[in-house]
Amino acid sequence: MKRACRNYSLEFKKKAVELSYVRGSVKQIYEELDIPISVLSRWR
Repeated sequence: MKRACRNYSLEFKKKAVELSYVRGSVKQIYEELDIPISVLSRWR
């Protein structure tokens, strides 16, 4: 089943990217925040 299209605030995006760099793990962040890995990768 496809996920519904969600809009994320600029603040949320910045925080997610920051966390992914600080922790060094994109996988951990996308699982924790429940966002698709492709979306997080695009933001980086």
